[in-house]
Amino acid sequence: MPTTTPATATPAAAAEFNGVPVQKLHGTIAKLTENAELAQFRFTARNTWIEGTATRSTIHEWYGAGADQVHVEEFTITSDHPTLGHGHGPTPHEQVLHALAACVVAGVATTAANRGIELTSIDTVVRGAMDVQGILGIDPDVRNGFQDIDVEIDIRGNAAQEDLDALISASTKRSAVFDILTNPTAVTVRPKA
Repeated sequence: MPTTTPATATPAAAAEFNGVPVQKLHGTIAKLTENAELAQFRFTARNTWIEGTATRSTIHEWYGAGADQVHVEEFTITSDHPTLGHGHGPTPHEQVLHALAACVVAGVATTAANRGIELTSIDTVVRGAMDVQGILGIDPDVRNGFQDIDVEIDIRGNAAQEDLDALISASTKRSAVFDILTNPTAVTVRPKA
């Protein structure tokens, strides 16, 4: 059993804690608190069909802090389906599970940094149950999406287990992907004008 020490406040002068740029995080929060217009962000994914059920998305440009921005590099994500596809990548549904895990874990890391909790590992397993009769048009009464999603997170660090576990609820409360999955979002799908 790992030894635990009480969590301490993150040193104000620390540039990074657990790899989180704490000073930059606090500076960003301060700027967005002073000017709410800067908090308006827009993210973009551009998708191209490859073949069959396979597509590839590129993610590069985004808008935030009052200006157009770009990532340091262009990222690509490929999707396909296991039975109807050609093995180009995981399904879009699995990528949603990844997005949820990535968002919650990022929140755990930043919350831990803010609370002065040193982390040694975060391992997450996300499972989504789905009845594909809806997607395949077999039964119109079956929902197309996940019936339920289960997220199991194992956090290790220099704090008592209850303090580590508290990072999960704090992160989930602020997770954008958790919010997207649990609250209705207006989505419009339309032909290009």
